[in-house]
Amino acid sequence: MTPIKENQFIFSDDGNTKIFLREKYFEFVCLLITDFFKKEIIKNDFYTYFVNLLNDLEDDYGVFFIEHQLPIHWALCIIQNKHTVDTHSSNDESRLIEIWSEFKKQNGLKSFIIG
Repeated sequence: MTPIKENQFIFSDDGNTKIFLREKYFEFVCLLITDFFKKEIIKNDFYTYFVNLLNDLEDDYGVFFIEHQLPIHWALCIIQNKHTVDTHSSNDESRLIEIWSEFKKQNGLKSFIIG
C-alpha cells in the first residue's frame, strides 16, 4: 500500500487547472531506487520528508518545488537519507531512459502533470 494519501493533486497554474499525478511520481521514484540503483527502499527520515512533501501539497508552488528536481534526485536523496547534489553516471543514461519509457508505457503517461 502506498503512503501517498491521494492519487492526484489538482492545482491551478496561471488560471489553468492541472493535475499532478503524485502517486505515479512516488511510484517512479521508488522504481528508480529498486531498479536503477538496485537498492532497497528504506523508510528513513528523507523518505518520510519526501512522502510528506507529496501529501501536503497546497498549491502550484509545491508541485513546482517537487518537479524542479528530477525523480532520480529524489531517489538518491532517499538512498542517502539527505539532500544531495550527487547524480547518476552519464554512462547509465540509456538505462534511465529505458526505465522511464517502460514506466510511461505501462501507465499510459506522457508526464506527471496533466492539463
